[in-house]
Formats: sequence, C-alpha cells, structure tokens
Amino acid sequence: MAEVFAVIMAGGRGERLWPLSTPVRPKQFLPLLSGKSFLQATAERVVPLVGKEGLFVVVPREYNELVAKELSLPWEQIIVEPEGRNTAPALGLSSLVLSARDPKAVMIALPSDHLVTKVEEFQRILGAAVELAEKGEYLVTLGIKPDRPATGYGYIRYAELFAETQGIPIYRVERFVEKPDRTKAEAFLAEGCYLWNSGIFVWRLDTFMHALSLHMPELYSGLLELREHLGKPSWEGALAHLYPRLPAISIDYGLMEKAQNVLVIPADIGWSDVGDWSAMSNLFPKDESGNAVWAKHLGIDTENCVIYAEEPGRLVATRPSGFGYCGNKRGSPYHSSGPSSRGAENFGAPAEASVI
Repeated sequence: MAEVFAVIMAGGRGERLWPLSTPVRPKQFLPLLSGKSFLQATAERVVPLVGKEGLFVVVPREYNELVAKELSLPWEQIIVEPEGRNTAPALGLSSLVLSARDPKAVMIALPSDHLVTKVEEFQRILGAAVELAEKGEYLVTLGIKPDRPATGYGYIRYAELFAETQGIPIYRVERFVEKPDRTKAEAFLAEGCYLWNSGIFVWRLDTFMHALSLHMPELYSGLLELREHLGKPSWEGALAHLYPRLPAISIDYGLMEKAQNVLVIPADIGWSDVGDWSAMSNLFPKDESGNAVWAKHLGIDTENCVIYAEEPGRLVATRPSGFGYCGNKRGSPYHSSGPSSRGAENFGAPAEASVI
C-alpha cells in the first residue's frame, strides 16, 4: 500500500468574513463554531487517514508560527512559502517536497477553512479516493451534492459512471464550470449532473507532477529548478528567489480544467466553505425575525441579519443603522451584518451592534 500524505492549504485570507477575519488572524485560525479553529478541525478530520506523521501544512511564511502553535507540528511538516502564490504553486511546492520522501505516495490536498459535519462519511469517501489514486492514472476530486442554486461556488459537470467502490459511485469529469449566475445555477440544479467544486483533491505525486508538465509547463519548469536545491544549504535562498516567479494561479484554472484524466466522487458530507457572512447565516439558528443568531440577542426592528459573538453567551443588542462591529475588553468580536451578495440569500437592513 502506498504511503499517504495530507497537505492542508492554509494560506487563505478570508477577506469576505471581514471584520472577523483579518490579515493578522484570517478565517482558518478562528474558532467560529466548535471552539476549535477551522485549521484544527480540518487536521483532526484527516489525521485518522494519514497519521500525525503524514500531516503537512503549506502556508505563507507570515502564518507558519500560527500553524505550528495550533497543530503542534514539527517544523519539517510545515511547508513554508516565501509568499502566497495561489493553490497551484502551493501544491506544486508541496509535491516537490513530499516526492523526496516517496514519489509514488498519494497526496490528499484540502483547504484549511471549510466546515464538514459528516466526518465519518468524509473519511469513507476520502479512503475510496485514495484507493483510486494509488493506481497512478487519475486525478481525483470530491464534488459536493448541491442543495440550492448557489452562485458562489464553481461547479463540476460529471459524465458517465467510471466505477463503484465500497458502494461509492465514481464518475468521469466532463468539465469544470466557473461560478454561474442565478439562472445558470438553477439550470445546473435541475439537470442533476452538476456538483459544487469542493477544492479537495487526491492524486499520486508522480501523476500530479506529470500532469503539471503537460498543462502547466512554466510551473513545472520552476519546480524542477527548485528541485536542484532541495535538501541543500542553498534551498532557502533558491526558494526566496524562484518561488515569487512561479505563476500565481489556482490549481482549478491551471490544471483541473485542462486535464482529461479527472474523476469525481459525489459527496454528501455536510460541507460549507463558510466563505462569507451569508454562508455563516446558514449555520446558525434563525429567530422569529429571520436573524441568524450566534449570541444572546436583543434586537429592535432588526430583521434578516447575522448576529455573531465569538463568545456566544454575551448579550448583543442591535438597532437599524449602518454597520456595527465591536469587541469586549477581552477583544472578542461581535458582528452584525446586513445585505450580502452571495447566492440566493437575502438580508434586510444592516444593524448597529452593541455589547451589553
């Protein structure tokens, strides 16, 4: 059986969750729901599949100490980017580093800041994806079964059934589709053969590197140049010099949309990217005024808003105004959000928030 590594991509900025998520403390380091950060929860989900020694995090230098502190990882399991360059360079660098350990190992690549509530099903599907990827022929991704015509996600259109393993169907990918407008999203949902793009990938390292050589030759060439310095005293200098020159592009646009050997596994895993306050609102209980509330809340003429306190036991009072964000003396944030542009969600007038 091949060695299996998990690489968590922890370089996101979480800008759409401002002011809770900031460049100093972005979303993946926030304890939004369970008391654990998204990064910690992601690590806990995948460690049973790879072991603590098989867990790696790729992250820009500015966040490497936060990662080490949150996960108690040894430094050799933190793959440090000199700067964030999007997911294709991040995964290329990770593959380069891990290939030195075992070029035929399987990599599970996944974002650090998503929510998954059906953990056992997530692990079962990932296990099937690893089994498939071990054969060395395919790039495998998880597609989320849509429950609404969301416009904030990319989609995957799947074609014929490829195989079934452990009762899990696996399909050939026909194409990746960029974020649609509302009309297209409704058509995708009605057609029934579209999935949300989860950003979770599984492949063998040598298969992935070969795919980069075919579809992202500029990135592949840069990685080969870096490989000459791997494990040598010149590594840090070469990385600082060469990495910023790699193309800053996502793995979806750079590779997955072009490759012909992509398979997708439909997944019902209680998934959300929690990408903005609208997505957050779907996770919280609603009050009689349509407010999504994660706090003790007293509202005056406040409707269809998101009321959030990092300490949910604190009392937050709101009234119609512009926009409110405040913290208590311990620095815990409180947020009340009004209209959002995401998907099909509708919000009322913004509310000003005060901590009582």
